[in-house]
Amino acid sequence: MIAQHLEDGGEVAEITLRKPPGATAYVMLIDVEIDVRPVYVKPQLGAGKIYGRSFHYAERLEGGR
Repeated sequence: MIAQHLEDGGEVAEITLRKPPGATAYVMLIDVEIDVRPVYVKPQLGAGKIYGRSFHYAERLEGGR
């Protein structure tokens, strides 16, 4: 899902984590179905691995829907 999002040119935001302090993670909102909240994905890269920090439906659809 993440690879397809990136290959399709989907948006990615870089954030600085509080735990561990100063570490970097990446936030994506990935649409999975029409009229369904996007999936919030926050992976972190480190030690040659990808760690899934968060993976859940976003709080609401963009635009407050």
